[in-house]
Amino acid sequence: MKPALAPAIRAESLVKDFVTDWRGRRWRALAGVDFALPGGRVCGLIGPNGSGKSTTLKILAGLMRPDRGHAEILGYDASEATRRGRVGYLPDLPALPGFLRADAFLRQLARLSGLSPDAARGAVGRALEQTGLGPIAARRIDSFSKGLRQRLGVAQALLGDPAVVLLDEPVNGLDPRAIELFGGLVRSLAERGRTVLLTSHFLPQVEELCDEVVLLDKGSVIFSGPRNSVGAAGGLHRLYLERTSP
Repeated sequence: MKPALAPAIRAESLVKDFVTDWRGRRWRALAGVDFALPGGRVCGLIGPNGSGKSTTLKILAGLMRPDRGHAEILGYDASEATRRGRVGYLPDLPALPGFLRADAFLRQLARLSGLSPDAARGAVGRALEQTGLGPIAARRIDSFSKGLRQRLGVAQALLGDPAVVLLDEPVNGLDPRAIELFGGLVRSLAERGRTVLLTSHFLPQVEELCDEVVLLDKGSVIFSGPRNSVGAAGGLHRLYLERTSP
């Protein structure tokens, strides 16, 4: 029997508090989040607004430290994995410089990540092709619609072909054709052995696209399992409504 492979993503007892006012009162965003995801899978991290999804992704992306617990990517501490270029991340509100052309913006990011000029051109070309932005790559970002900006945000998360891709609300603002393109892109990443963790309120797509589902409520994991266990629970919509707070 072959030994079990280490998870590509591991969250162990993550706790995160935020100060809410001048008195120093604190709000607990994460109350001991635990889950582990194998490589080459697409996972949906879902839950109500304020359940801790974005905070979890920021910790996994190495952008925020938990107050307690530990986050690992590919066996490394999350911050170390990000420094090594193993993690791509799309925030829920990507900040994009409107005065730049889309291709110039991606080239700058690729060069800042340490890629040579030739490697940067190749990485940018692949990211633009994957997101369907190639024909409009020479346009300034401030001419882009919300959906096009979102696609550009996904493109920057894919630069350098990271092994783990973290996407916070990636289909927000996308039209049906772009959502279909995105679904195909995510499945192709998994087929190439990449691991994708995404948040979304679009439950039908999560149920169709994701191999694994983690459901959060009030900063805790209340369900975690593969797609077939979601079906056994009556489907994702029913599971969500029955197990989360109104």
